[in-house]
Amino acid sequence: MDKMHHRVGVILCRQTSLGSWGLVLDAFRMANLLGTRHVFELTRVSQDGLAVGHPDGTLSVDRGLDALTEMDAVLIPSLWLNGPQAVAEQGDLIQALRHLAPSVLVATLCTGAYLLAASGRLDGRVATTHWMLADGFQTRFPRVQLHAEQNLTHQDGVVCSGGSLAAVDVCLFVIQSLAGRSVARQTARLLVTDLHRGPQTLYTPPQGWRRHQDEDIHRLEAFIAQHHAQALSLQQLADQIHTSVRTLQRRFQTATGMSPIQYQQAIRVDKAKERLEESSDPVGLVAEKVGYLDRVAFGRLFKKVTGLTPAAYRQQHAWGYSSPDAHRQRAAM
Repeated sequence: MDKMHHRVGVILCRQTSLGSWGLVLDAFRMANLLGTRHVFELTRVSQDGLAVGHPDGTLSVDRGLDALTEMDAVLIPSLWLNGPQAVAEQGDLIQALRHLAPSVLVATLCTGAYLLAASGRLDGRVATTHWMLADGFQTRFPRVQLHAEQNLTHQDGVVCSGGSLAAVDVCLFVIQSLAGRSVARQTARLLVTDLHRGPQTLYTPPQGWRRHQDEDIHRLEAFIAQHHAQALSLQQLADQIHTSVRTLQRRFQTATGMSPIQYQQAIRVDKAKERLEESSDPVGLVAEKVGYLDRVAFGRLFKKVTGLTPAAYRQQHAWGYSSPDAHRQRAAM
């Protein structure tokens, strides 16, 4: 059987997350174990072609930047929290990415998007990165159409993924792009994962990661969380901090990045996740307990936020054991 060789370059630098790099190795090695005609050849690339002096140990390298033009795909692993530092140190790499032919598929893993964004290749394109770092990334690269709620984005030969463990998702996408869906699906089975694991909103806390110093809004956030199942009017919320509705909306949006109603909805969905994971309550009862009398409306909102229906979320995320109360609840159903 004639083999189809796919050349995949992996960028390594001092800021590379070893966990992310390890996941890349695992994914493509697993794909090579399938015994199909598709073979993935990984080439480790550094800016100067020399071994990388990494804080956790020296990383061996195969080639320098000249290798990138020979690749079918180029992957940039996560940079952990050190995206800005990598941008400051990897000027030649950034230039090489800027001039890389559009025919080369480029994929970033988590904060690896910093290096690609610095090259200008993400300007005007959709992208994602870890939700925790989204605000800082967007401030630094305002021309990028950042969708931090997404676990995976792809446009015009550029692929981006969310948190570090989303490395598996982007590797499977690259495998599918180069070798087809069947090979990607078989690889996913070996890795004991799915081809599509849903958006990052499955993992984002309801308040996101936006830090602010508005103490009134902090108190209001706590009030909304405590009374999340109640119908709260804007006037009632404004009265809590002795201000007008208009001022409330402006200050809340500035501090949290969302409206008070959106914040309450996020809290409700998060509470619903907990109930779906930890109880056997029917979905209609879960909806009622978090403040929704209309199960259909609740289901639409839940799927919009998480990418899954409440039933599908429970199937994927329910605990592997049940409490005595849960057993009794099932028996009564």
